[in-house]
Amino acid sequence: MRTFGKSWFRQGSLIADYGEHFGHGVRQQKQAIALEASKVDAELASKAKSEFIANMSHELRTPLNAIIGFSDMLATKTVTNPEKVVQYSQYIQQAAEHLLALINGILDVSKIQAGKLSVDLEPVALANVLDQCLFITDAKAKEKNIAVESHTSERVPLILADPLRLKQILINLLSNAVKFTPEWGRVRVDASVKTADFLTISVTDTGPGMSAPEIETAMSPFGQVESGFSKRHEGTGLGLPIAFALARLHGGDLQIHSTKGVGTRVSILIPLATSLNRPQPASNPLSTHQ
Repeated sequence: MRTFGKSWFRQGSLIADYGEHFGHGVRQQKQAIALEASKVDAELASKAKSEFIANMSHELRTPLNAIIGFSDMLATKTVTNPEKVVQYSQYIQQAAEHLLALINGILDVSKIQAGKLSVDLEPVALANVLDQCLFITDAKAKEKNIAVESHTSERVPLILADPLRLKQILINLLSNAVKFTPEWGRVRVDASVKTADFLTISVTDTGPGMSAPEIETAMSPFGQVESGFSKRHEGTGLGLPIAFALARLHGGDLQIHSTKGVGTRVSILIPLATSLNRPQPASNPLSTHQ
């Protein structure tokens, strides 16, 4: 009995030792995996930070150089031709407006991420807001000979929206469509009621289109499909994320359908003013996409 007891004790000790070593090995493996994941996250964060700084430096430096250069020429009276004075003054104004839009975009993202941006909802006629947005983006479209078509009816029912923020959404979508559509392309705006509670407003372009990973990049704050030396268009990558967040704050949504080489359709869903089931706005609209 004693021999058996000692043998069993030794066997139990071996099992206990094995279990302890095995558990230690599992913990080490988990720590190694967690460390590698943290390393990858840190590298991705560092890359995103570097790209963001590079993009922001370009976006800030270009209009600032224009403002400094043209204002210096006007201040020193290097240019006295009245037509040139007016032209350079317009350049300064355009550069200043670009900087203001850039700063406003960054502030909006900060407010959204902090949960401090709100919308004041009221019954809104889409036609009135859309006409203003089309007028604002018309000049840029004409520069590229892009045909902008609106296929919306005045009979579209009233929607429940913040007029200022709805205008911001539509201008972002229209500006993006015009920016990425090549010369002689087309941009189309449609509005229709596809469900009992929402109006769907779609902006379709004949641009280069995006793949699924590129859509994911475009939907992340400061994310840009084109970056570095391949970047051909101005922008900070805030247009789509802000439009998405604002749509969510309205209790709606933003959806993207895109095909490489064909074009992109971006649709927003905004609740109808007559909706019986009023959707609740997202508390943290940017995180709902992540």
